[in-house]
Amino acid sequence: MRDFLRKCFLLALCLALVSCAVFAAAEGTDEVGEWIDQAWKAFDVGDYETSLRCFLLAADSGNQYAQYMAASQYAMGLGVDVDYEKAAMYYQLAADQGNAAACQALGEMYFRGDGVEQSYDKSVEYSLMAADAGNAQAQYDLGWMYDYGVGVEQSDEKAVEYYQLAADQDHAKALQNLGLMFEEGRGVERDYEKAAECYSRAVDQGLYAAWVNLGYMYENGLGFEASLETAAEYYRKAADQGDDIGLLDLAVMYEFGKGVDPSIEKAVEYYQLSADKGNAIAQFYLGQMYDFGDGVDQDYDKALMYYRLSAEQEYAPGQCALGQAYQFGIGVNIDYEKALMYYRLSAEQEYAPGQWALGQAYQFGIGVDIDYEKAAEYYALAADQGDPDGLECLGYLYLEGLGVEQSREKAVELYKLAAAGGSEEARNQLLILGEQ
Repeated sequence: MRDFLRKCFLLALCLALVSCAVFAAAEGTDEVGEWIDQAWKAFDVGDYETSLRCFLLAADSGNQYAQYMAASQYAMGLGVDVDYEKAAMYYQLAADQGNAAACQALGEMYFRGDGVEQSYDKSVEYSLMAADAGNAQAQYDLGWMYDYGVGVEQSDEKAVEYYQLAADQDHAKALQNLGLMFEEGRGVERDYEKAAECYSRAVDQGLYAAWVNLGYMYENGLGFEASLETAAEYYRKAADQGDDIGLLDLAVMYEFGKGVDPSIEKAVEYYQLSADKGNAIAQFYLGQMYDFGDGVDQDYDKALMYYRLSAEQEYAPGQCALGQAYQFGIGVNIDYEKALMYYRLSAEQEYAPGQWALGQAYQFGIGVDIDYEKAAEYYALAADQGDPDGLECLGYLYLEGLGVEQSREKAVELYKLAAAGGSEEARNQLLILGEQ
């Protein structure tokens, strides 16, 4: 999340540079204007120490644009060590004079707690000030906060409102997110045509990740006639620009031969590229390939490494896979305590295989005392999501009356659901019970 917000901050800085360059010299005395002119000349050639020194001279004379630029250099560590407290101080000085870009930046600092005491209320306050002044980045920030319910009460309608304001100024991420709202019909009537238009405009603004959104629409026939070939083309466009999700989706297309000739070698290649860019899903899939020797030489050490990378990003399947590695000693010594820790982390994200794995641990006493009631509890969580393993194991507990009141009828019901989901064990149990 911090990296994502930092990218937003960089964009806001770039957008603000133009207005600063145009208006800064208009404020203050001739001496202040000269300092700012010297600062920009130094900044343009990468002499950030000189630009900071000159911006500070103008900032300390009360020039709001110089205050904003000095704050930005402190925040980004340009010509000086990163100093969020000084950045916040100069942003505050500029914000107090109504500088919209400074209000937006200060809102993000309060959001993260950089140089100030973390406060969502303050973040929203300053973001609103900037948004009301027409700052596109602040409008996007508020849209995101309403979209995810961070610092404000979640509201799809308010998210659309602020995304639209920013999109009207061609803010690329706002266009992408607004497209998603139209695609999913959240906060607005579903409209695939408008979704595609937003994604296309986002690409025009240089957000090549939006090609992935267009590819998804073609892959699933949303507003277009379904075409795996066209989907693959869009994923490739994003992948060619180094987008990690485009690389991941293209890998999947090659692995399963969707819209392209199947090639496990190319799948591995694109999974690797995506994983190297930090994509947790690609890291998990690559771990699976090394775990089972699919398209690569089997290598448990590499499998463990990629599972760990994925788990460290809180990707539930990666956490569960790392738990299995510790339970069964895949590339690491058996450690039931760590296995249970990672199973719990994945289960807390409502990942059914993680819930099932915890059920197994309590049913068979793997790293914990046998507790059939807890086993039934975790199996039920997995079963509620339609997980065949959870359904089958819960059925067994009902059949035997372990941790639940014995019920052959309930067991048969669960076995049938599990069998419909592909569980061979459930089919065998139904045959034994004469219920097939």
